[in-house]
Amino acid sequence: MTLSIHTRRQLGYAEGYLLLGLKTEAAEALSEITQPERDATPVLIMALAVHTDCADWANAARVGAIVCGREPQEAGHWIQWAYATRRHSGILDARTILMHGLGLHPREPMLHFNLACYEAQLGNLDYARAFLETACGLDEAFAKLAQTDDDLAPLRW
Repeated sequence: MTLSIHTRRQLGYAEGYLLLGLKTEAAEALSEITQPERDATPVLIMALAVHTDCADWANAARVGAIVCGREPQEAGHWIQWAYATRRHSGILDARTILMHGLGLHPREPMLHFNLACYEAQLGNLDYARAFLETACGLDEAFAKLAQTDDDLAPLRW
């Protein structure tokens, strides 16, 4: 579907507002998009970002599921969906999402890192270490991040 000029303009406004930290204005810009374009994938991707920035975890999780269903090839969508789901319904549900995403994106270090965090919080320290080791092997920057991430504190004791 080719988006109308109005919808493309509203998406641009929403993105700009988010960059400026104006969450309410970003949500208002999206609310001016009408059906059927409100359900277009680019609009839903922006809605996911807006819901996340507004800490509207239920809606972010709902939209994240739709976006991952439409664009499973984008690892970042899985990460966003899991992030929202963790805050909305808990780590176990978020872990399930990341495990599915990992099956599609086995070389995405952020998926491994987030799974390390979840496993550490769940007390599964051997799994947490294995996921963390893989994340650091794929991207050395995660080794430094691991030193300060609160979710990984159980590994540092």
